[in-house]
Amino acid sequence: MTNSQATSKRILLVDDDADVAQLLSFVLRRAGFEVKHAPSAKQAMEEVTNETLPDLFILDLWMPELDGEYLLRWLREEQKIEQPIMMLTGTVRPGLDEELKAAGADAVAHKPLDIKALDSLVRGLMAQ
Repeated sequence: MTNSQATSKRILLVDDDADVAQLLSFVLRRAGFEVKHAPSAKQAMEEVTNETLPDLFILDLWMPELDGEYLLRWLREEQKIEQPIMMLTGTVRPGLDEELKAAGADAVAHKPLDIKALDSLVRGLMAQ
């Protein structure tokens, strides 16, 4: 996918860590994507019910109040969202990736993120 093809693709990034969100937004925008940031699962839920749906969701797993797995399940089960969803986590635990995929995640990316691998993963999910 070229940058011009990526330009029309929208991403909703949900992460409570402002530094991570700023870095990821910068990287994804440079790759040609339109990025909207929600700092909490609750704000992301409002975005989903009030806005045009993005082409890809990127959700941090651990956030205060409602975590990313709760949001993932809400998107898949309650809202019947079919767009790809990528989970971000710094947690390394046997079986975690499989649990998240069983809950509806299309991919799991681990922090610290490799920018080239992230770009490849995002482009692959957008091509689905």
